[in-house]
Amino acid sequence: MPKSKKINLLELLTKREGKYVGIGINHEKKEFKGLLEVKSVVNHKGVSFRYKAIGMEGTEFNKDTVLYNEETVLYNEEYTIICNDSENKLALWTLNNNIGTMVRFDLRRYRQVSSKHSLFIFGYGDPEDNNIFREEITIELWENNELSYNYSWGEAGGHFLSRSTVRMKKID
Repeated sequence: MPKSKKINLLELLTKREGKYVGIGINHEKKEFKGLLEVKSVVNHKGVSFRYKAIGMEGTEFNKDTVLYNEETVLYNEEYTIICNDSENKLALWTLNNNIGTMVRFDLRRYRQVSSKHSLFIFGYGDPEDNNIFREEITIELWENNELSYNYSWGEAGGHFLSRSTVRMKKID
């Protein structure tokens, strides 16, 4: 039986360099515009995600972003790095305006759903432990230059559920 070629997971992400935009929905069932810039960093040793989720309602219209006042409707802004750690395990580190510190998410699963669709699930905390805050970030890669960026989380004492989903199309 021939050996199957090992997939370079980091390379799958670095090959997705570019800017993406799409419409998503958050945990309050409000639509937002997702803006994502994916960049290969440090000689392809990692990939950075610069992400914003901007609400599509507000009081002051901004001609440059073609959205309403960002200050009142910025749901999430983050700077994320995905790379291998010192044990050669893929991990995601994110700093965002919803959590007050840099947080490490370990790669929990990679799955090639089909030849046209694969996903990465990075997690922090045990999803089954209702005594703590826990969160997962799922990155889905689609064949047609689309990328999904999804959050699931549960607060201490709360249910662990899908909270924010956005599917974005590459524009640059």
